[in-house]
Amino acid sequence: MTMRAIFAGIAIGAFAVPAFPHDRDPPEPSRAQERLEREQDRAAQRAEERAARFEADRARIEEREVREPAKAAEDLAKLDADRVNEEAKTLEDTEKVESDYEKELADEAEDALEDSADLAEKGDDSAGVEHGSSAEMHDLADGERAEHDERGYPVRRGEVFAIDIPEPALTQLQRAGFKVIERIRLDELDRDMLRFSAPDGISAVTARDMLRTLAPAATVDVVHYYGLDLTAGSKPHKAREKTMPSLDKSSFSVGVIDTAIAPHPALATARIVAWADGAAAQAPSGHGTAVASLLASAGRPTIYSANIFRGPAGRPYTSADVIAAALEWTVRQNAPVINMSLAGPRNTILDRLIRDAVASGKVVVAAAGNGGPTAPPSYPAAVPGVIAVTAVDKDRHVYRLAQRGRHIAVAAYGVDVLAADARNNLARFTGTSFATPVISAWLARCRAVGTAAATCGHQLKDAAKDLGAKGFDEVYGFGLIE
Repeated sequence: MTMRAIFAGIAIGAFAVPAFPHDRDPPEPSRAQERLEREQDRAAQRAEERAARFEADRARIEEREVREPAKAAEDLAKLDADRVNEEAKTLEDTEKVESDYEKELADEAEDALEDSADLAEKGDDSAGVEHGSSAEMHDLADGERAEHDERGYPVRRGEVFAIDIPEPALTQLQRAGFKVIERIRLDELDRDMLRFSAPDGISAVTARDMLRTLAPAATVDVVHYYGLDLTAGSKPHKAREKTMPSLDKSSFSVGVIDTAIAPHPALATARIVAWADGAAAQAPSGHGTAVASLLASAGRPTIYSANIFRGPAGRPYTSADVIAAALEWTVRQNAPVINMSLAGPRNTILDRLIRDAVASGKVVVAAAGNGGPTAPPSYPAAVPGVIAVTAVDKDRHVYRLAQRGRHIAVAAYGVDVLAADARNNLARFTGTSFATPVISAWLARCRAVGTAAATCGHQLKDAAKDLGAKGFDEVYGFGLIE
């Protein structure tokens, strides 16, 4: 059986999680089925233990039967009566398990109906489209006249970027019609990043393939766009509460790559340091403000805020080159943990840079995404070495739209959670984005007392309360962090 590391690199250590050795994964059992099987296993184990205990007690009593016949007969009668009572209790427990199973099946059916309603709200064009696929992002960055890659994800028109291009190859690229738009030195990540315009009349995807051929030693990709739709979850709704609870008084530092963060009373305990290059007039701020307030409720954080989003408030987007620059800035601030609540396709440049950050000792925590249980993995959550976080509700059931997979590390509460609304009040938010800061704060507090990243990683795994199938699973990872 193969193994996959959740934490990659010497600086982080490794969580080994099992992968299926077959080409096709077995079908996922339902939540109700998982619970029923778990309860049945426990009941069978208790029955075996009771039977063994009964036989041992009977043997001890029968040994005294010759010496104390009256007492032995009394004890045997009591033992038999106790066994009858235990069997009756076992039957009662079994009936309750079955009743709970039927109720949970009904709840799952109701969730399925709600999923259908959510998809129906997107309009008839979404019929037959895989939830969480590139089709949901197809119109992202329409204002920048985006092209699309071979999987249908939006990319910047006529542009590619690369890291570590050798100078001889650069000359050859320029002769082939590539023009350098920008050269960026990423000192903290020790990489040189270049943006190129494609030769006239060449698409971004074709230009990427050409560049890979001309500079095979470099890391090259198109400039993908990313959005919040797959991590932000459902729309927030107004909360009755006026203040957020303060769960801890400890100080810690965390980088947040997200939208801008608006001033808010819930952030009174937090020190916000904004990335100057991310500042923009009318920048979206709702998502980042909610995430920051959840960090603030976990202590007294210094939050290094890298606003990467632009575009309309209802459909903000960013691009891979901006994420790369924001990652460099947050690493430079020396925050030991970086929180990322965005989702999109895999990009080889971001893969490399995120893995560089992890190898340097930073812990990167990302939202698993809300594309639904059948959606493909979203990135950066699925990048090797990133801590992918899923969301559960107050009953510890996985959020019905949370994405799944072998990359899921842990779960946290992320359904109907109280957080700051950028309009200066509080609201209830749902989505894997709002579970992610719980884990970021946990790890940041661990790092703040001088604990090594690898040790914090192992402590996180040990602290997780197992949910779902026994041990690691693709729904809850190692379990719930409270």
